[in-house]
Amino acid sequence: MIAVIGDVHGCIKTLSELVERLLRKYDIEKFIFIGDLIDRGPASSEVMEYVQDLKREYPVELLRGNHEDMMLDFAAGVKHYGNSDWLNNGGVEAIKSISGETLFEKYANGENIFEEFSRSLNKFEYLLSSIKDYSVVELEGNKLFLSHAGVSDFSLPPARQMDYLPEDLRLVKYPFIWDRSVDSKREKYFDYIVVHGHTPVLKLTGYAESGKPFVNKNQDGEIVSINIDTGCVYGGSLSALVTDDTLTFDFEIARCRD
Repeated sequence: MIAVIGDVHGCIKTLSELVERLLRKYDIEKFIFIGDLIDRGPASSEVMEYVQDLKREYPVELLRGNHEDMMLDFAAGVKHYGNSDWLNNGGVEAIKSISGETLFEKYANGENIFEEFSRSLNKFEYLLSSIKDYSVVELEGNKLFLSHAGVSDFSLPPARQMDYLPEDLRLVKYPFIWDRSVDSKREKYFDYIVVHGHTPVLKLTGYAESGKPFVNKNQDGEIVSINIDTGCVYGGSLSALVTDDTLTFDFEIARCRD
């Protein structure tokens, strides 16, 4: 069985509870994290360490979230985003967690900390070196397309999502980590079911079950997409989609403990 885990955002207590529950209840053969392990919550470093350790025991895929992308861009000297984009989106908490209060104070005092922060990330090289923009899972002829935000253009296959975008959007991998249109799509994305996070379900207009993943269906009742960001860091929950070769879905949900 495969477990796909939503946006963690530094919530280590909830993550460890969810993973332990998954391992008790299911025969999990692989974990896929949909991105945004870090930022906003109190324990970005502990979350990355936990997932990295998990990867030493089980097959684990980490998909790139917009927060990982901003963090890695910051470590490279801020090339694709604005100077304050990451810090204004939860990066302050991540720097303090990963590198300590002192390094952030240096930055606040105007010092260049990019190289020093980059060295702080070396301890997570085993995890971050294999980060992916998206993943495709085929189960008995059924196909899941997984990325942090889904895809922008449902008329283009994954490998061509960037073809017609301006350079600034290509550089930040907009279709896979920033787009917010998937929840409103009513047509199938080829023969895929799109599994994503990025937009907390509690922010979806008209969706009353904010503690549960949002299953988006077309007029024929076919599943178009599944949003598994149930807003843990905002006081909601952390969710995992569990599936097997029959493409039968189950959801495991842990209320936020962080």
